[in-house]
Amino acid sequence: MFMTQSVRVFSTAATGRRVLCSLQELQNLHGKGIKFPLHSPEPKEAAPEADAKKSTKPRRRRDLLTTGFVFFNEKTQQPRAFVNRCPHAMLELDFDDSDFFCEGFIHCKVHAAFFDPDTGMCLQGPISSRKALKGLDELQVEVDGKQVVLLNDQARLTSLTTYNSQEHDAYKREKQRELAEALAKRSGTSEIEEMQQRLHEKTMARLKNYEQMDQVAFNKAKKK
Repeated sequence: MFMTQSVRVFSTAATGRRVLCSLQELQNLHGKGIKFPLHSPEPKEAAPEADAKKSTKPRRRRDLLTTGFVFFNEKTQQPRAFVNRCPHAMLELDFDDSDFFCEGFIHCKVHAAFFDPDTGMCLQGPISSRKALKGLDELQVEVDGKQVVLLNDQARLTSLTTYNSQEHDAYKREKQRELAEALAKRSGTSEIEEMQQRLHEKTMARLKNYEQMDQVAFNKAKKK
């Protein structure tokens, strides 16, 4: 799945809100999305002298160049947006080619990591098995009339706050299984696909280990 190459940023009133695109336009992309600069390139008016001391420090160049991407989530029927930055190496997910998706999952081109488009959770890759799991940073967007609006440029870490630990693990395992099955159907032997295949095999081995652990726990509980 490919993101559109065009960049759309329209300033709105001085509330930090920006129109990214129309809802209809996003829906018409059928699973694709739009990449956009995270911070508005338009210069802001000079702050009053009285507020000069209260002004925040200017953003670093890296922050000013950070991008985001928005897409229409068919499952929730709502637009979703994330910061275009892998939490592993802090590099852009698309490697500057605006291609974010692979087999329906968000894909990091740098090291073939995969993320759940519903939650931003890392499903496969260098950080997927770390204890302190970190997902993609979510951007807050909403539908205002017929427009998709970025509420502000401050990202927040995506988390499954409605799930307890067991539900979180079960959800992740199910998504990992879906990802593994999708990657297994891919054809060809390119370098990227070979990397994905190796990661797929590791994921399947991990899933099998989880199932064995669950069975052992079940047998112990049954004996009590």
